[in-house]
Amino acid sequence: EEQIVSQIARAFGPGDMAAVMAITNCSLVGASLAQRLYAPDLVIVQQVKGSRGWAWLSDVVLPFPANQPPEHSIEIPFNTEEIFDLQLAGKLNVIMSPAQIDKFGNMNISVIGDWDKPTAVLAMARGVPDNTTNGNRVFYVVNNHSTRVFVERVDFVCGYGQGSEREQGTIKYGRPTMVFSNLGVLDFEEGTGCMRLKSVHVGVSLQQVVDGTGFELIIQEPVQETPAPTEEELQLIREVIDPRGVRRLDFLKGDALQQAIKEIYAGH
Repeated sequence: EEQIVSQIARAFGPGDMAAVMAITNCSLVGASLAQRLYAPDLVIVQQVKGSRGWAWLSDVVLPFPANQPPEHSIEIPFNTEEIFDLQLAGKLNVIMSPAQIDKFGNMNISVIGDWDKPTAVLAMARGVPDNTTNGNRVFYVVNNHSTRVFVERVDFVCGYGQGSEREQGTIKYGRPTMVFSNLGVLDFEEGTGCMRLKSVHVGVSLQQVVDGTGFELIIQEPVQETPAPTEEELQLIREVIDPRGVRRLDFLKGDALQQAIKEIYAGH
C-alpha cells in the first residue's frame, strides 16, 4: 500500500490546486503526502460526516472511519454550485475507484451485467460523467487488480475514457491519466489511447499483471519496477499521516480485516 501511496503523491505537483476524493484510504494518504512534499498549494476536497457541504482539508492526519472530520484540518463548507465552478475552471483533479475499467479508460460504477437485468446494482453514475468530461485530470485507484475489474468492455459507461470524441475535440477535459493498482502503475499510450503498463510493484511479476487483466495491455520492454518510497515518504506515511495504518484496510478481507480494525481502534 505504501508503493501506491507514494505513486499517487508523486502524480501531483506545484501547479495542482485541488483534489477530490471518492474515498479510498490510500488515495487520502497519497494526497496528504503530496501536500507535504510535492504540491504545497493542494487542498483535499472531501465530504465528511456532519458537514452540511464539503470540506477543504489541509495537513490531514488520516481519520478512522474515513468519513469523519480529520484531525488538524481546516474545514470550509461550500455548496455544489461552487464545486461545479471549480470543476469547470479545470482546477479539480479527481481520484476514483472503478468497479470496471476497460483498455481505453472507460469506467463503470453503475451496474454489472445487462442494464435491464443486472447481476449487481452499484452506486449509479453519480458525478463520474462530469468528472471525466469537465475536470482537470482523473486518476483511478484499484485495490484488487483482476479480470473482474479490468475488462474488455465495461457493462455501462459512467466515465468516459479515450476515444473519438476526444480526438475530435468534442470532449476536451477530464481525461483519465493514470491507474494505480495493487499490482502496478498504468497509464495510456498517446495516439492509440490504450492502457499501458508503466511499472510493476516490488514483489509483483509481469505474469500476475497479465493474468489479472481482461484485455491486452501495451507492455514496454524492459518492464520497469515501481520506484520504492523514499525514507522521507515512509516517515511521513507511517508516523505523521497514518500512524495507525488505516491505509492497509483497502486490501484486507474477512478475519484479517476484522483484526486490523480491532488493532486500529485499540490504538486510539
